[in-house]
Amino acid sequence: MNVINTAVVLIDVDNDFLSDDGKLNGAIKSVLDSNQVIANINKLINGARSVGAKVIHVPIVFSTDYREMGDNPYGIFKVVKDTGAFQRGSWGANVADNLDVDVNDIIIDNKSGTCAFATTDLDEVLKQNGITNIILGGLLTNICIETTMRTAYDKGYKVFAITDCCATVSDEQQQASITNNWPMFSIPLTTDELLNQLESVAVA
Repeated sequence: MNVINTAVVLIDVDNDFLSDDGKLNGAIKSVLDSNQVIANINKLINGARSVGAKVIHVPIVFSTDYREMGDNPYGIFKVVKDTGAFQRGSWGANVADNLDVDVNDIIIDNKSGTCAFATTDLDEVLKQNGITNIILGGLLTNICIETTMRTAYDKGYKVFAITDCCATVSDEQQQASITNNWPMFSIPLTTDELLNQLESVAVA
């Protein structure tokens, strides 16, 4: 892995998920806490920055009327609309206050689907920066992370998915996704395992 061609891509790391007062924090708090997700994400991004890898945040955001979902949203989008989460211009839709965001980080706008590539210019930004290796973290493990992972895999990126930098609504769903699906489309690693690889490459 060449750090110059590597970026940490953090999906849906909004206040409404990661901050204690977020509208959907309660739904994932037990998995966030048990995996120390916030601390691990900060460890990951600071370690990646220190060796020259880029950090990209892709928060999810919707219009105040949720027009992006159509007239009758169902599934996860219905939950988002019913709770009033991730509204453009709101505190909840900002990259979480408890993450160590740097002025040189890249923030991708307009994610309004489960895949970080679908409604954004993420692919173009990655290509413009010469990125071929993606280190994935964020939320939700079995929804937006997994969907983005599959697309990145199909697009030819080498995907490293960080098992302790993600969370979803239950430990059961967390483990099912990481154990059964992630290995098909990524190289699953812990934060420490990934950073050890980056540091080894940087030293070499």
